[in-house]
Amino acid sequence: MLKRNVVGPGLSLVLFTLFVVVRVTAQGIPQGAASTDTGLGGVNTISGMIVSSTGQRIQRRVSIRLRTMTRGDRISTTDEYGNFVFRGVPPNDYVVVIDKEQDFEPFSQNVSVIQPRGMPPQTYYLSIRLELKGRAEIKPGVLNAEFANVPKRALVHYDNAVAQAKKKDHAGAIEELKLAIEEYPSFMHAFNELGVQYLKLNQLEKADEAFQGALKITPDAFAALINRGIANVMMKRYGEAVPILRKALAKNDQSAVGHYFLGQALANLGLFEDAEKELLASLKLGKEEMKEAHRILAIIYTSRGAKKQAADELEAYLKLAPDAPDAKKLKDMILQLKESNE
Repeated sequence: MLKRNVVGPGLSLVLFTLFVVVRVTAQGIPQGAASTDTGLGGVNTISGMIVSSTGQRIQRRVSIRLRTMTRGDRISTTDEYGNFVFRGVPPNDYVVVIDKEQDFEPFSQNVSVIQPRGMPPQTYYLSIRLELKGRAEIKPGVLNAEFANVPKRALVHYDNAVAQAKKKDHAGAIEELKLAIEEYPSFMHAFNELGVQYLKLNQLEKADEAFQGALKITPDAFAALINRGIANVMMKRYGEAVPILRKALAKNDQSAVGHYFLGQALANLGLFEDAEKELLASLKLGKEEMKEAHRILAIIYTSRGAKKQAADELEAYLKLAPDAPDAKKLKDMILQLKESNE
């Protein structure tokens, strides 16, 4: 809750604590990417870029499938530069599949889209390397330098953890990730995934420790930075969250989610002017996907006596989320703000 309850107990309902877990590198959607609406009724995005085993972009269209467990496949193609986008993705476990290319080995990658209730949408970004047939001795996977030196036994435990997480066995996934780290103590991604699994079990202190472990290995890892910042917001350690999120944004200042949670932390510290800048940045970058920022801005503007702006922010929120659980209360607040401003 904000440090200053600016209009009594009613408006304090405006702020919710949200979190998003970055399991794969979260980035902006590639410019010019071929975009496909999945029609699954979600608001998240899975996007990425495909390169060949030489590291060069594949300069032609490639058929790519998003496999769901219950509603079949969604088929799309990349653009001429290997970029792809699947929009409208609800929370669930998915598999990205490329298996129709004659020159390349089949590829598949699990992606778990996480979006607890009230959380702003997230883009999950994959950088995919396709291995030429006859040249690959290992299965292709997400292009990541940190995996290059990971021992096979550690990778097996990591893959087992992903499989357990897919079955919602988060405790089992944690045990596998601990074994992966035991085999390879410098396995940054295993530490980050360990934090993800602890977050799912709401074990926030352990999640924070795991993210710290990842950052000891790679201090500027965006996923671990933003996850740790969000974990600290969830624990209401706003003062600790701010520098962590600032560091994450220094690495990727185009992260709408990063700006949003930094704004939320600053607002809870009563630093409304700085919070406003971050929240406006999140709206500029994420547009309607960052609708929750409107609610916090309403608090900020009310604290200044800018009741019309506060009402405008709440109206903007309700336009994007007309079925919000507290929609009636928010409408009453809007009327109160407008009447008191006359």
